[in-house]
Amino acid sequence: MIIKEIRIKNFRSYYGDKNEFKFSDGLTLILGDNGDGKTTLFEALQWLFNTTIDKGNFDHISEMCKSTLEIGDQDEVSVYMSFEHDGEKSVEKSFTFERTGDKSFRLGTLNFKGYETIGSERVLVNGKNLLDISYDAFIQRFSMFKGESELNVFNDRTALKQLVDKFSDIRKFDELVDNANSFRDKSNVAYLKEMKSDDKVSKEAKSLEMEITHLAKEIHQTKSDINDKKTSIEIFSTQLEKLEASQEASERYKDIEDRRKSLSDKKVKLLSRIDAVDYNHSLLDKLWVLCPFPSIFNEFKQKCSALSKEKRRQEKDFDRKQAEEIGKLKAVKEIQGTLMNGATELPWYLPTPEVMEESIHDNVCKVCGRVAKEGSDPYNFMVMKLEEYKKHVEIKLKNELESKKIEEKFLFKNEYIEELHNLSISLSGSNESNIARIAQDIIDRRELVDRLTHDLKGIEEKIQDIMDEKARLLIQAGDIPESVLEKDFNDIKGLFNQKGRAEVRLTELNKELEKLENQMKDCQNKMDDLDPQSSKVKEFRNVYKALEEIANAFGVAQKENLRNFLVELEEKANYYLEKLSVNDFHGEIHLVQTADESTEIKLFSSNGTEIKKKSGSQETVMYISILFAISDFTSEKRDEDYPLIFDAATSSFGDLKEDDFYNVINTIKKQCIIVTKDFMTKGVVRMDDVDKLNCPVYRIKKDEGFNQSNLATIRTTVEKIKN
Repeated sequence: MIIKEIRIKNFRSYYGDKNEFKFSDGLTLILGDNGDGKTTLFEALQWLFNTTIDKGNFDHISEMCKSTLEIGDQDEVSVYMSFEHDGEKSVEKSFTFERTGDKSFRLGTLNFKGYETIGSERVLVNGKNLLDISYDAFIQRFSMFKGESELNVFNDRTALKQLVDKFSDIRKFDELVDNANSFRDKSNVAYLKEMKSDDKVSKEAKSLEMEITHLAKEIHQTKSDINDKKTSIEIFSTQLEKLEASQEASERYKDIEDRRKSLSDKKVKLLSRIDAVDYNHSLLDKLWVLCPFPSIFNEFKQKCSALSKEKRRQEKDFDRKQAEEIGKLKAVKEIQGTLMNGATELPWYLPTPEVMEESIHDNVCKVCGRVAKEGSDPYNFMVMKLEEYKKHVEIKLKNELESKKIEEKFLFKNEYIEELHNLSISLSGSNESNIARIAQDIIDRRELVDRLTHDLKGIEEKIQDIMDEKARLLIQAGDIPESVLEKDFNDIKGLFNQKGRAEVRLTELNKELEKLENQMKDCQNKMDDLDPQSSKVKEFRNVYKALEEIANAFGVAQKENLRNFLVELEEKANYYLEKLSVNDFHGEIHLVQTADESTEIKLFSSNGTEIKKKSGSQETVMYISILFAISDFTSEKRDEDYPLIFDAATSSFGDLKEDDFYNVINTIKKQCIIVTKDFMTKGVVRMDDVDKLNCPVYRIKKDEGFNQSNLATIRTTVEKIKN
């Protein structure tokens, strides 16, 4: 199967239906930084290839797509693949989803369609069946790898048997060996039975049979003990290798952690300084809201001054008019107090009203003492004078009221203009300077935050680089947990002692086994040397001997076939190891069978020394070489090809190794799809290095405008940057 095209619609970060990849028959690179969607692409392919799934998954739906749907609207998640496998074919897995409420969705039925070209027609078929035929689960096991840690397929102890069963003739021997052993054992039972019935040798045969049975049990137990010790030694050796490797790794780990902690502390301090600038509270608490007000304040002062000036002018005119009205009243009074001949009257309050009333009552002028009879001129004068007094008092009161009314008139009843003017004065001086400084203070604060944010970004990038370095270290250290790397390895001596004791005991057990087998051989020889009387017994013995020879031959052939298979696999793997390593040291791959009949992949120098402290890139190339060799077996034994798909399989490579490695892979006639962040530095593709490659290259990345705290804003875009 050769993949031609992949189309992804609404699968997690791959929003919409514009996500297309077209693949070459050789190498295709897909570049992306952390969080850009590399693993999501790999998992979309895994979902497509998994034919056991029978329903959709809410976790696969694009959050961005969800956010665009109104209640009642629906869309679909789909992954489509076209490929070549005995003709052009394609499969598409999809399911619909519908928004049913503000936060609720309903999944539709999962559809798995397949299409194949028969003659000139494109025929709809069952997608599951088509994929199982074209790319079965066994092949997928040796073709899709997520990270460097999954490259060692022989970590699974059943892998070798599956490979052998698929690609070698050894499985033909399994039934033959089992049948031959069964026939031999049945023949042996019949032979011994006949021997015991022979009068001449029965007694001795029974004794030898008991001894043989006892020895067989001891041999079986000893072999079991030997296998246990071999397994223990392998475990101790593996642990020691890890510990020896991790001793060196622990020093690097400590250095990485120290640098990470130092940068993390700086990050926390920078974040606290950035967070200390609380813009919301500063708007009021620090009067930052007044930042744009200096020009408004100047206009305010000018208007306050103009209003004050205008008020003073209007008040001056008003006071003048009041003075004129009061002056008119005074003039009238003066006119009223002047006699016809120009002489000035007595004051209106002389004589007093009491004196005049008393004089009128007594008919005597109390001023001059003259008699003033009623009706006489003096009497009438006094009456007239009293009336004038009363009239004058009335006029005086009226004038006073009018004057008071005039005086009590105000043009401006309130002091608002004065208050505004006083406010403008109070805001001037130091207050005005402080307001003017607010704008500069905000600028200074923003510049500080920008500078701190820039420093923070630089520290975060350094932390990410350190985390990448840490990830590469952990990959190189194998499956050693961080907790082990964080402590000293004081138990190495103890493990060496345990391994040494196990090796001594293994030597003893092998000697015991050799002794027991020799005793067994002697007993069997004695049994064979018996000369039974019955010809029938002799015939049974001959049949047993023949079946034993056949069973042994099949057993030897089975082991030889397995060894030949491993040798052939080694040769192919070493061919690729040499090509992929280019000018680097590569050593030789050996496939070593363990006590439990599983297989380990090891790297040796040409002088026979095992290379235990392999670099991360050496291990990666070693495992990929094995995978290419297995792929060759598939082509040769099953006459079919399949793609090798890797997600971040080369994270331990340095920049210098990338160009040669990928260009070499592109010359190997195998479809290889690698999703990686190689050829990228701080999120930017090194196009000068990409241009040196001889293969198609895609760039996947997060679309601009995403919010790290909102999944609905994250969208992966696909761009082909090299054909």
